[in-house]
Amino acid sequence: MLLSIVIPVHNAASYLRRCLDSVIHQTYAHIEVIIIDDFSTDDSFRIIQEYEQKDSRVRSFRNSRNYRVGYTRNKGLNAASGEYVWFIDADDWVPLEAISDLVGCLKKSSEKVDLLVFGHTEHYGRDNNELSKRMRLPQNLDTGESALANFLNLTKGFFTYPFLYLYSRELLLKHDILFPENVYYEDILFVAKAVHYAKNIKAFPKSLYYYNCEKHDSITQMYSKEKIVNMISVYDKLYEFLEHHNLIEKYNDQFLMRFILHGLGTCFQIYQYLNEEDKKDDELRQLLQSYLVSDILSARNIVHILGLIETIDDKDRVAKQYHRLKLDVLYHSKSNWVHS
Repeated sequence: MLLSIVIPVHNAASYLRRCLDSVIHQTYAHIEVIIIDDFSTDDSFRIIQEYEQKDSRVRSFRNSRNYRVGYTRNKGLNAASGEYVWFIDADDWVPLEAISDLVGCLKKSSEKVDLLVFGHTEHYGRDNNELSKRMRLPQNLDTGESALANFLNLTKGFFTYPFLYLYSRELLLKHDILFPENVYYEDILFVAKAVHYAKNIKAFPKSLYYYNCEKHDSITQMYSKEKIVNMISVYDKLYEFLEHHNLIEKYNDQFLMRFILHGLGTCFQIYQYLNEEDKKDDELRQLLQSYLVSDILSARNIVHILGLIETIDDKDRVAKQYHRLKLDVLYHSKSNWVHS
C-alpha cells in the first residue's frame, strides 16, 4: 500500500531535519514524500534538495512566490499518487512506527477506510518530560451519521488539524476536497468536508504525531486584522456548506458553540494583541461590534455554552480551561466595548 506524505515548508530550517528524518526512517518504507517549499528565505530548500538527493522516495517542488499553506498543500495533493495521503507540517515530527501502525489499522478493516483519525502529543518545550507535553487521543467517537456533529462539537476528538487524519485520496478527489487558498484557518473547512463525506471513519486511539506547540517565529504566532476577517469568513463558508446540505438546522447548536468559542473567541483574542492603529480600524471594529450586539452572543447562548463546557470531562482540564477562557474573553468584550 503506497502512502503519500505531503509536507509544506516555509522558513522551517531550524526544525526541518527532525521532521524529514522522522519520515524517511519509518519502519514502513513503501511511501512517497512530497515536499513543497513555499518560497522560503532561509536554508529550507537547500535542506530539502539534500534529502531528495539521498532518498529516491523524496520529490521536491518550489513555489515561485509565497502562496501560503493552503495552496502549497493542494499542490502536494495534486502530485500525490498514493492510496492515502498524510499532511505533515515541517516543524512537527512523527514516531518511527507511525505509518506501520496506520497501515495495520487500515488492513484490519473489512471495508475501505475513507478517513483514519488518531491521537497526537502536544510539545510545549524542548524538554521531553511530562510537564512540557500533553497527549490527546480520540475517544468516545461516533463515526457514523453524527461524525460531523462530533467535529463541530469540539469535545469528541475530531480536531481541525489536518495532520491528525489519514485521508483516502479517492475521497478527496471524488468530492473535490481542497484547502481554501490565500487565507488563514484553511484547515477548518477542509477537515469538515472530509468528515462529512467519509462513509467509513476509523479512530485509532494512539498518539502518532508530535505537534510542536513551542513558541517560535511561525505564522500562527502572529496577530493581524486579516486573521480576524479570515476567521469569520471561514465560518461563513462552513455555515454555507451546512446550509447547502440541509444540515444547519440539525447541527445548529454544535455550529453555534464552535463559532462562538473557536471563531469569535479567537477573533477577540487576536484583537487584544493588535497594535493601536489596527485597533482603531473602523471597519474592523464595526464587524466585531455587529456580533457583540447580535443574538449570537445573547445571555441565553452564553449560559447555554457555559453549560456545555462544564460537560467536558475533568480529565481534560486543559481543554475545559481553554474554552472557559474563550468565553470569558467574549463576555468581557461584550461588557466593556463602547458601542457607537
